[in-house]
Amino acid sequence: MRSPYPRLLAISLLALTLGSCSYGCDILAVVIGGRLAFIVDPASEWQPDCIYGISVEADKGEPKAEPEKTDDRLLVTNGGLYWDQTFAVTSCENRFPIFYGAPLQGPPFVYNGKGLGSVAAKPLRVGALYHVTTSGDGGYGNGWFRIMPDWRVENLRDDPTPAVTNEQGYDITDYGNHVSQAEERTYSPRSFKVSAAAKP
Repeated sequence: MRSPYPRLLAISLLALTLGSCSYGCDILAVVIGGRLAFIVDPASEWQPDCIYGISVEADKGEPKAEPEKTDDRLLVTNGGLYWDQTFAVTSCENRFPIFYGAPLQGPPFVYNGKGLGSVAAKPLRVGALYHVTTSGDGGYGNGWFRIMPDWRVENLRDDPTPAVTNEQGYDITDYGNHVSQAEERTYSPRSFKVSAAAKP
């Protein structure tokens, strides 16, 4: 559930000026060495090696995180971001697999003399549905995933909660009655296990 922030328009417009072609791929959430990570689906025709930006957001109707002092507050409270880092579109210094919450690198993204805000990685709720998007290497990737109660990771290729729109194209989905499967248990970005603070 994206918010119409100028940052997104700026990234899209600048990316278009760098090339007329862009590609898409599916992103999968996996567990590597006990940590949550993101890889390119081996079945995707396009196989990028690296990214300059990644976002993980709560899907429609899922619980939002609490912003930290260093976060772009609106990205968390309005955009539902759980993790967001974006660098200059001319860079691609972060190679797959991308571990959730790991420090990424690259030159800052600057548009009209201003940089972009970011969101530090937040604990992910078990059972909640999340949407991951990536940018880099000439295209974009996206996917949906959730951490199951038994700590397996479930991936979905298509949007499981597509928006309901009216004749004018406005989103009229009743998100208020969405029943989330989110639990109080959380996944810590540092290790694939229940957060000590959230044990039942």
